[in-house]
Amino acid sequence: MVMYKYMANIAGTCMLIRRVLIWSILFVAVSCSSKSDTLPENNGSQGGSSDAFMRRVEVTNYVEYRTGNAPLIISVPHDGTTTDAALVLRTKENCPDPSFSTAQDIYTTELADLIDSVFRAKTGKYPYMVIGRVSRKYVDFNREQKYAVVAGSTKGVGIYNTYHNRVKAAADSISKKNGAGLLLDIHGHSHEIQQIELGYLLKSSILNLDDATLAADENYAYKSSIYNLVKNNKSGSTFTALLRGTYSFGSYLYKNGLACIPHSANLSPGDSPYFSSGEITQRHGSSQGSGVIDAIQCEFNRNAREEVNRKNTAEAFVAAVLEYMEKHYKL
Repeated sequence: MVMYKYMANIAGTCMLIRRVLIWSILFVAVSCSSKSDTLPENNGSQGGSSDAFMRRVEVTNYVEYRTGNAPLIISVPHDGTTTDAALVLRTKENCPDPSFSTAQDIYTTELADLIDSVFRAKTGKYPYMVIGRVSRKYVDFNREQKYAVVAGSTKGVGIYNTYHNRVKAAADSISKKNGAGLLLDIHGHSHEIQQIELGYLLKSSILNLDDATLAADENYAYKSSIYNLVKNNKSGSTFTALLRGTYSFGSYLYKNGLACIPHSANLSPGDSPYFSSGEITQRHGSSQGSGVIDAIQCEFNRNAREEVNRKNTAEAFVAAVLEYMEKHYKL
């Protein structure tokens, strides 16, 4: 009888150990599965905070979306290379865009990736990222839909809408959490002058006006892509000061070693080629009181995007972003 009880106790203990092992294995499996769509690196928390952030990265309809926890959106619409036989190629005939182009803004994705990593290294936070992976030959995310895809291309329209829906999702998240934020739309230009062209939805003819003329007509500020910041900045800066004054974004770029326009020592393009912005800045910026997310189109010159200079460009760019937002945003 004693031997029977002894054997029974051993059997019970073995069963208990077996159950513990099974539940442990199941717990590990479920935990790994639930985190399979996140980056395995830093969770984004700062200063020992218990509020952990796990970034999600998803690709839908050739649009890559990376979630963030900083009031900053990085958009990269023109560096996609993916082709799809089910999509209709855009031509000047079937897509009569007055500014028609299928040119690839090469190295802008690589530059944006560096901006993303440098920003995180400096702040412990992640910006939101929206990156177009399909070739501009099929879809141009920075044009109105009627120019962006060939009429009747249902798949093309779906891809186009996915991009803008992702930007809107990021903007809505920032608006809810932070009350205001900034969208930087990353492009590349091939103009002869090696400088970053900052677009605020204001054409060259407007930038060529003097500050007194710009300040006298409120419509210039109202139509700009940073109108919310004009109305609500903690520094008390005027429209012209935010556009090209000492504490403008351009002046912070210049201070950090990046040639650009406009800023306090390079006010306007004159007769030189200049990109003033496109559909992304128009749709998602704060022009005409349309929201609390300001937007600036950033057209990088070729030298700034090349591999030999790219890391320095990203570091200087992020430094300027942080100084600009610290100076003006009530975050």
